[in-house]
Amino acid sequence: MNRRRLRVYPWLMGAALWGVWIGEILTRRGWQGGLGPILGSDFITLYGAGLLYRHHPARLYDPEAQAGIQAALIAPTPYPGLNPFLSPPYVAMAYSLLTLLPLPIAFALWNGLTLAWTLHAATGLRRLLPEDIRRAARSFPPIPVLLLSFFPFMAGWRVGQNHGLTLWLVTWLLISSRARQPGRAGLIAGLMLYKPQFVLGFLILWLAWKEWRALAAFGATALLWLGLSLLTGGGPLYGKYLAQSALVLSLPWVKGFPAFALITPYGLLATLLPPSARLALQTVSALGLLLLGLGLARIAASLRNQPWERQAPAWVLAILYPLLAFPYALLHDLMLLAPVLTLWAAGYPSRWLLRTAIGVYLGALVFSFLGALTRLALPALLPLGVGIAMAQEGVLSLRPQEDRLQ
Repeated sequence: MNRRRLRVYPWLMGAALWGVWIGEILTRRGWQGGLGPILGSDFITLYGAGLLYRHHPARLYDPEAQAGIQAALIAPTPYPGLNPFLSPPYVAMAYSLLTLLPLPIAFALWNGLTLAWTLHAATGLRRLLPEDIRRAARSFPPIPVLLLSFFPFMAGWRVGQNHGLTLWLVTWLLISSRARQPGRAGLIAGLMLYKPQFVLGFLILWLAWKEWRALAAFGATALLWLGLSLLTGGGPLYGKYLAQSALVLSLPWVKGFPAFALITPYGLLATLLPPSARLALQTVSALGLLLLGLGLARIAASLRNQPWERQAPAWVLAILYPLLAFPYALLHDLMLLAPVLTLWAAGYPSRWLLRTAIGVYLGALVFSFLGALTRLALPALLPLGVGIAMAQEGVLSLRPQEDRLQ
């Protein structure tokens, strides 16, 4: 892998992925893409949840109502089966704003916002790099090209996921923290509550650092989510949400669910083990969640009084925590590896950084297709591999960088 190939290949991969997307649009039949699966399937689920929240809130978590509204939204395209809505009620409340627009226009608007968020996140990731690293990176493709040609981006773009928003929020949370604006960082974490599992690592970190301003801003934003949903009649839905949240643990064994797209160790093991191992796997997963959380708290506490640049191990683990400890994260969530690799480049560059980045970039494409063929969650090897590589290179060491270089 020489420098010329490193410069050219992402452009070629991006051209191929975007060419396939354009081909799918041109050859689509209603909402069915040229390759077969429904275009915007996840967005249709969220849009349908928004409609239920507006017109029939009591049936938001009713599978029959969800199936009926999803089928009606894509008619006369054949309905492929229920894509369940499993998010908190306030997520449906937020998406209900988009239901003021017709579905095709709302989907196009959402994809436009996703593109804008991703491009702005690329600007933020570049800001996290020191000037000497920025100069060295000029011989490589620009960060926007790398992000837009990264297969998980296109996988999420195709189904209308919120991965661009998540990447943008995590990136600017890091920038706010580096700028010593914990209040703004906490507010951003609160905005990310549409995926609560992605916030927990940051909360552990701030608790260990006794960063009360960040926690207060997060709490105020969380209360705003809850308050708005209560005012709009969503209060009774929280009991139903909690009652059906256990379904997430069983999703890998649900017929028709793309378990091969899971990127967590839980997902990988679930695709390797029979349903009879479910209880044991869930027990081990809960134990891992606790132990990794305690490990993150310990590392964060040991770095509390260090300059921001030396706190990179804590930030890296806070981002990786949901990808390693929680049962549910999907292929498009691999976009979160971009800020992880950026933090590695910013404070702890090493010979393994480039190799790991190339492995993630190519592995996301190769493992996705191999996983689809074998029905195994092979993309789950990527966050795990990044964590192992960073530990091997001492990035997750508690010692200051100067000590490690001696």
